Amino acid sequence: MIKLVKAGLLALLLPMAASSVAATYEEGVHYDVVAERATKKPEVKEFFSFYCPACNNMEALIGEFKPKLDKDVKFKKSHVDFVGVRDPENQQMMSQALATAEVLPQKDKIVAAIFNHIHTKRAKFNELADVKDVFVAQGVDGDKFDKLYKSFSVRTLSSKMKRDQNYFKEKGALRGVPIFIVNGKYKLNLGRESGITAPEDISKLINYLANK
Repeated sequence: MIKLVKAGLLALLLPMAASSVAATYEEGVHYDVVAERATKKPEVKEFFSFYCPACNNMEALIGEFKPKLDKDVKFKKSHVDFVGVRDPENQQMMSQALATAEVLPQKDKIVAAIFNHIHTKRAKFNELADVKDVFVAQGVDGDKFDKLYKSFSVRTLSSKMKRDQNYFKEKGALRGVPIFIVNGKYKLNLGRESGITAPEDISKLINYLANK
């Protein structure tokens, strides 16, 4: 009889526990639905700009929550071209620089070096040669950079960044950066209003939405 009672209580408590976890996050508070269709595979994509000071500051936080993401959740970066005083052509050059870095083992070091070049050294990227210098300083062969930067795969990835930017701007989800969108459907609401500011809380929210 006691065993039956315990089994009955357990059956009642399990759905309550599951619903309480789901109720932890509320649409319109912790996240917004910005698209109808989700990506086939779980991912979180950061829309950012190398020229954005807030994006530069976000790098340290990303370094803390990224390792806490579920193994099947892929973290991606997508560069935008509407930030700061530099013209869109210059910012598109930086998007293609990111696309080039994506196919290299030094990717993380290159991204950090580009941010450092702009925000710490207060230096400028006026032409492609300036970008190339940063890549070479991180151990990338100069000729290899030239080939990769002009390659079809890199240009395709850079074009996709632009398409994604336009798509989410039309959806009203991309008015500034940095912005994080999970599975191409859910935009994170980070900050004091949502209470999601700590690395552990950010990773938990991403993992929840990625498996939603």
